[in-house]
Amino acid sequence: MVILAELNENNVCVGVKMVGEMIDDGKHVEIDKMDFELYSYRKYENGEWSEEKFLPDYAQIELDRMEKIEKSQADQDELIMQIMLGGA
Repeated sequence: MVILAELNENNVCVGVKMVGEMIDDGKHVEIDKMDFELYSYRKYENGEWSEEKFLPDYAQIELDRMEKIEKSQADQDELIMQIMLGGA
């Protein structure tokens, strides 16, 4: 078994998992132990883990989520209107 840290697009650890074999996709790094608290939100650069933690911007995440929901709702409203008017 191999223990891996999962990295996001900024090379920040967002997860730890144990798998049968190495995942060589540039977004996983082998680590010594299954310890999310140790690796979580630390950046992996040049073979080293940062001391600093890069916590997610929860306000921005929530704003992005709300914008997607509003766009989806507007798209659905438009489709319903087209159906009601016989144009879909």
